[in-house]
Amino acid sequence: MTLCLRRRHVLGIAGGALLGAGVRAGTFPGRPLSMIVPYPAGGPADAQARQLERPMREALGQPLVVDNVGGASGSIGIHKLLSAPPDGYTMLLGTPSEVILAPLALSAVKHTPEQLRLIGVTGHSPMILVGAQHLGLQSLEQLAARARDTQRPSLTYGSIGPGSLHHLILEDLASRWGVVMTHIPYKGVAPMVQDLMGGHLDLSILPSAGNVVDLITQGKLRAYAVADTQRLQQLARVPTFAEAADGGFHDFTYEIWGGMFVDRRIQLEVALRLNAALNAALTDVEFQQTQLAAGSVPGVAMSLRDAERVLTEQTARFRSIAQKINLRPQ
Repeated sequence: MTLCLRRRHVLGIAGGALLGAGVRAGTFPGRPLSMIVPYPAGGPADAQARQLERPMREALGQPLVVDNVGGASGSIGIHKLLSAPPDGYTMLLGTPSEVILAPLALSAVKHTPEQLRLIGVTGHSPMILVGAQHLGLQSLEQLAARARDTQRPSLTYGSIGPGSLHHLILEDLASRWGVVMTHIPYKGVAPMVQDLMGGHLDLSILPSAGNVVDLITQGKLRAYAVADTQRLQQLARVPTFAEAADGGFHDFTYEIWGGMFVDRRIQLEVALRLNAALNAALTDVEFQQTQLAAGSVPGVAMSLRDAERVLTEQTARFRSIAQKINLRPQ
């Protein structure tokens, strides 16, 4: 079951507020805080962190310093978080790719999602299956037929690394089609998209955020299907997987979501303080407008209890898919 906060009713906010009302967070925060982004500067996660800085600073009364720590599918950033004192002064803006999937795909990654606490979801974007124009295919069914053609080379698909969400989704797609596709890992989205437009790569699956919609409407990429329960307003002619596929894809729903994480060992009252600050930041009009303009749906306020439920459900879902597609650590 995919995470669709824009259409689900988020429960427990009032309960979280009542819990927080009886707890004193002391003098926290009494100095600047650090927000680790587990990727290099300039990417979508880095942009979102910097857009959150001002409303978070206003809510906490202290500066929020963005710290870009890339490498190893984002796990180096998580290692830095877990190596810092568990006092709430170090946070991470993460996604399922590094928090949940990297430990399943990379043997060198030793953390588990259970070591982290999700403070709240900052935003999410449905995923779109896109292909290079050189394929000359017009529909998802034509693409499936091409993938099953054993007389031709296997299709190639790109991801931002083994165990990334892109990797998992396209392996799930290949499994449902009963085919093998060739995985080409990249260090980031930008070089992968360049190879798609240049005809050096066949497929990928990308979030609706950023300039992806523009590249599709300009004819630089072909969109085959949206991994959501409804079509995107910006791409009304692009069907969902359930609409485009010949059965078996009613549950093929994926989106990339970002969240604010901390070390689970921090004190509950500190976690509640950070949760309240993030909830306030998510209601900031400028932040919301910036996210919507970039094609991302802003997160909504939620209690720590609801955030815990989100992380637990997402961890179980992706572990189940990884087992189904026989994802092995490399």
